[in-house]
Amino acid sequence: MRAIRISGLAVVLMCVSATVALVQTPRPGGERLGTREYVGNSTGAGAEDASALFAQSPQYPLLPHELEIELALSAAPKHLRGEATVWTLDKTGYSVAKKGTNAFSCIVSRRAGDLFPVCWDAEGARSLLPLDFDDARMRLAGKPGTEIDGVVAQRFKTGNYHAPARAGIAYMLSPIRYRIDEHGVVVRTVSNPHLMFYGPNLTDDDIGGARGAFVFINRVGPDGMMIVPVGQKERDAIVSDSQSLIAQVEKAIGYQPSR
Repeated sequence: MRAIRISGLAVVLMCVSATVALVQTPRPGGERLGTREYVGNSTGAGAEDASALFAQSPQYPLLPHELEIELALSAAPKHLRGEATVWTLDKTGYSVAKKGTNAFSCIVSRRAGDLFPVCWDAEGARSLLPLDFDDARMRLAGKPGTEIDGVVAQRFKTGNYHAPARAGIAYMLSPIRYRIDEHGVVVRTVSNPHLMFYGPNLTDDDIGGARGAFVFINRVGPDGMMIVPVGQKERDAIVSDSQSLIAQVEKAIGYQPSR
């Protein structure tokens, strides 16, 4: 099975290695791998207005509907956005805001206050996207983050959650990612647009990966990923194209860069 999971990796690296930048990338599950962080002040509605929060939690700000759709789609390459399905969060949980016709599903994840857009292929939508839905349900039921983490781990053990069953890809091409603590303090992580290939239970030794190299494993586990950062030229272009969206999101969540 391990050989099957890493098949095609050589082809992937041939396609991207010419432009890959040697950068470090945050983990999809919210653990940061040596990235720089920019701490700002939480002064907007997302931090103080309970009506703009999901489950009355400062870690789960609600965004204007159209802005959340735009942010979710920013994770995907432009050629996939028009026909992708989009899920958005309201006071009752996640629901389909835009029904797509291709295999991709995009969402703004907020698990444990780690806010970032991601776009899953069909296999990721089947196996890993439900973690966001269930996280929202448990938050709404009043469960704290530590308890939710335990539930997720147990569900993988019991088979309620499953690792991806085949090779596949998830996109995190947006430069937008924030950590929000339980007090509503917002931390902006450095921009690291990247591709993620499913690598359940693989290690860096299995794929020859290393932090800051062309590819590495973000974490070992059933939801582990092979991370492939985009190149510096591509990253600069993405950041440049995203300035208006960044400003809108930061206003919505009440983030202001420290002076």
